Amino acid sequence: MRFLHSDQVQMQPVRPDRRIEVVDVLRGFAVLGILLFNMLNFSGYLYTPLEQMSAVHRAAVILIKFVAQAKFYTLFSFLFGWGMAIQMERAAWRGARFVPHYVRRLLVLLFIGLTHAILIWDGDILVSYAVLGLLLLLFRHWPEKALLVAAVVCILIPVLVSTPGPAAAFREAYAEMTEPFRQAMMTGHRENVLVAGSYLEVTVYRFRSVISSYTNIIYWGPHVLGMFLLGLYVGRRKLLHDPAQHLPFFHRLMWGGFAVGLVFNLIFITVTVSPGRIPPAYHDLAGRGAWTIAGSALSLAYLSAIPLLYQHKTWRRRLAPLAPVGRMALTNYLTHSVLFTLLFYGYGLGLYGQLGPAITLVLTLVTFQAQVSLSNWWLSRYHFGPVEALWRGLTYGTFPRMRSRSEERAFRRAEQREFGEPDESPEALPEALPEALPKILSEGLLFVARRLLFIAAVGFAIVYFCILGMRLTPNSTAAPGRSRSALDLAVPALEETFGFFGDLFQGNLGYVVEGVTRRSTVPVTEMVTGAFIRSASLLLVAIGFAAVIGVCAGGLAALRSHSALALSTLTLTVLGVSIPSFFLALLFQVADIKFYQRTGMGLFPVYGMSVHRTQSLLPQVIAPALVLAARPLAHITRVTFVNISEILHRDFIRTARSKGLTPRVVFWRHTLRNAGVSIFTAIVVSLRFALGSLPVVEIFFTWPGIGVTMLNAIFDRDVKIVAVLALALGVTFLLINFLADLLYRVIDPRLRTAENGEAE
Repeated sequence: MRFLHSDQVQMQPVRPDRRIEVVDVLRGFAVLGILLFNMLNFSGYLYTPLEQMSAVHRAAVILIKFVAQAKFYTLFSFLFGWGMAIQMERAAWRGARFVPHYVRRLLVLLFIGLTHAILIWDGDILVSYAVLGLLLLLFRHWPEKALLVAAVVCILIPVLVSTPGPAAAFREAYAEMTEPFRQAMMTGHRENVLVAGSYLEVTVYRFRSVISSYTNIIYWGPHVLGMFLLGLYVGRRKLLHDPAQHLPFFHRLMWGGFAVGLVFNLIFITVTVSPGRIPPAYHDLAGRGAWTIAGSALSLAYLSAIPLLYQHKTWRRRLAPLAPVGRMALTNYLTHSVLFTLLFYGYGLGLYGQLGPAITLVLTLVTFQAQVSLSNWWLSRYHFGPVEALWRGLTYGTFPRMRSRSEERAFRRAEQREFGEPDESPEALPEALPEALPKILSEGLLFVARRLLFIAAVGFAIVYFCILGMRLTPNSTAAPGRSRSALDLAVPALEETFGFFGDLFQGNLGYVVEGVTRRSTVPVTEMVTGAFIRSASLLLVAIGFAAVIGVCAGGLAALRSHSALALSTLTLTVLGVSIPSFFLALLFQVADIKFYQRTGMGLFPVYGMSVHRTQSLLPQVIAPALVLAARPLAHITRVTFVNISEILHRDFIRTARSKGLTPRVVFWRHTLRNAGVSIFTAIVVSLRFALGSLPVVEIFFTWPGIGVTMLNAIFDRDVKIVAVLALALGVTFLLINFLADLLYRVIDPRLRTAENGEAE
């Protein structure tokens, strides 16, 4: 046997085929739980009093807190400690030095966490894991029983601090000591920075919030460290390496965790819903103390339930898609912050406090399902997630190979078909790629340049004809009784067009009066940006609804093509395409009026967006979104029905059925995938339909978007606003076509420019 000195052996990343899949499933499940709770924070409802919410939203908040609060960051903490045990085991097996490697790993995580906390979202947990992970090193050689005792003691520290008596005096003294940090953070709350602040203002607020949150480390730091120690204990005993060998242990842990966790969870929910039922002296104990115990117990119950379910073939098939989410847990976690801060904060779409917890719950589930699909797609092509690769590269000093072997083989075959490369050896790939890359880049850049020049030319024409049209109106700036030739009109309009683009590139289009009193002024760019964001929000809601419902309805009708369901679906699609948007908007308004006359209540708001930001946006967007989605919904449904019906009669579908594949597998893996390009085309075309109908729908429902703003600008003879809004609509339409063509070229290589000068 040959021995190596520890200095000669380096730690290496874990190969994907050597990972423990059930642990990745647990991480993926924890990502869902983290997003469930964090969404309340992102959307602005974490600290909103329940009595200020409707019954549906109140039930959603209670459900989220009951299921997720303090359950999933503890589960992640457990798995973090478990991971340390596994890395120690691997280092010992390789004869490598563990501590330097682990410290580098934590320092990189600390850097990622600080960047995330200050620049993206202040609710970061990574910094805590990095700092407490360094403290965990002190326990790495403790005996297993000592680890278990230390874990229980750490978990109980927040509970003891929350008790009445001497602990209350400690809490008061601690609160007084940390009050300056809390007041600095509350300044941002009082100024409503997250809603109305710029990115720089929100970043300053995040910095203060991060400092304030770490002054409360006494309440959550021991809890996290205790779960680290439990994970280290379980990792030492190798209980998750082969759960089938420890089923009795997991059964006891699951039922014990549910029994203890549910009892304390009910106490916590009681003090959340009805604080008056708990004596004031025991509020902290029933709140923080109860959810600390409940979170630890239920996280262990979840931890045990999933390995037990994973022993059954059916459940293993259902849970397996969560494993790639767990392997990309860091990427998915950071993606949540980027995506939802842009969605909710003022420097993004500004939907903070407008959607309601029930809607954000649905959005959470949709987002997570998308992450499941994207994570599976990514890891079918690459070994690691992008942030995971960065973390590993900075830790090990060399970046891991990203592309999977199957993807490399597919890439080589594609290169051979495209460029006629005969050599199939792996060594030929690096030689073929440099020769092929200039051709790919030149063709792609030429395509992009042609489209961008076309968009620029059309944009210039749009602005020119807007200015010319406004000058030709009877109430234009022309002097009464003065006749001008076409050239006299065209030359000033042309000069004004150049001046308009000069002001636009400088970001200075002047100011416009607004409000009922017409005394206040705002920059034109600010007004137009707000109108565009509101229009884009309405458009995205309508197209999202039409795409989801249309694909589902068309697919279901195609599967039952000779039933009454298919006939009624096709009939409704004909009606949906035929009815104009303005007529459907009038029907909605008449229906609302009649319903109000009979019941004294309105069906939904049909008179535009409320000016109060605290009011939920959902009821206000229902009517215009349904009207705007009618024609796209009908088109997508019909195209989905026709394409899936045709694919279901192809030979490869009959072959798949003859091999014994279930109808669900045949539909999702073979039928819908082959119809994907046609359905994507229908969605893009429907987006164009909706964009054309958008101004009309906004005018009928007084939605303060591009349509209403443009109509008001035409009445006020404000040429710049009319021109910039028309330019925004036109460029958006062209960009949709441009992006669709780019996606087509990615999806189907046959659409790329051929080498022999063939047409695209």
